[in-house]
Amino acid sequence: MARKQSPTSMRWIYPPDYDERLGMDAVGTSIIPELIVLGCQKYSEAYQLTLHRHMIGYEFVYLEHGSVTWEVDGVQYPTSAGQWFFTAPGELHKARFNHIEPSRIWWFIITDPACDSDWLNLGQQERSFIKAGLQQLPHVFRADDRVDEQFARLKATLESDGPAKGLYAHHQMLDILLGLLQPVPAKTIEPEWRGKMTELVQQLEQTPEKRFSIAEMAQAVQVSESHFYKLFQELFGQSPAAYMERVRIEQACELLLNSGLSIIEITHELGFKTSQHFTNVFRKVIGCPPSEWRRREASG
Repeated sequence: MARKQSPTSMRWIYPPDYDERLGMDAVGTSIIPELIVLGCQKYSEAYQLTLHRHMIGYEFVYLEHGSVTWEVDGVQYPTSAGQWFFTAPGELHKARFNHIEPSRIWWFIITDPACDSDWLNLGQQERSFIKAGLQQLPHVFRADDRVDEQFARLKATLESDGPAKGLYAHHQMLDILLGLLQPVPAKTIEPEWRGKMTELVQQLEQTPEKRFSIAEMAQAVQVSESHFYKLFQELFGQSPAAYMERVRIEQACELLLNSGLSIIEITHELGFKTSQHFTNVFRKVIGCPPSEWRRREASG
């Protein structure tokens, strides 16, 4: 990932010196030579991620919390909590608007199993199986429910000094990879609830200037507040408030690009109390003030 550090982000990365050799993605870790990098990061505000690619590495990004929209060859791929984003070696990709939205992610880059006869200590048939599976993966797919635990265990192993550190790390990395190749069934939500939730969200998106409470939204769907919140998280991967904040900023970008409205007019159009509040939310999601973003986009 082509990253720019932010004082409001929390980051763990292995190996710790990876930043000093960005671009040298042919170099793996000493414990797992096939693993180029493994990381975990929490973004409390927009975080720069510009166009880049990994020539010999497969990259996987697991979205633990929040939502992020990616771009691969100009095509957008929205992801929400509980999903993977995947790119193959050489694929140009970035975050939409060149910034990752507030979120928490795990990511790793791993070498091509076809390029190393000793890849994760597997035989040729096993390496070929994994290679074939990787070639069939879509850019976005649902993660197994165990992923959080798997990453936490691998992180603990890599930070330890036990005599069997390498053995555990290899098997834990392989466990994550095999989980990626097994289709995860979609969560079962009654069609009635799914339909009502989809209809409600469409109404919310058409009236971004309005601010509905959880109680009002739950009443519209005819479920309890707790059940509504759970349904919303399962369907959209984030809270109703976070979802609508993202919708408003997306509509703000559209207005900034394609209308002659001033910042103050857009503020009122989208129901923000003040232009300063609008600017703060916009900067948090996009990474810069709306006026700066408008000038930058207009200049190409």
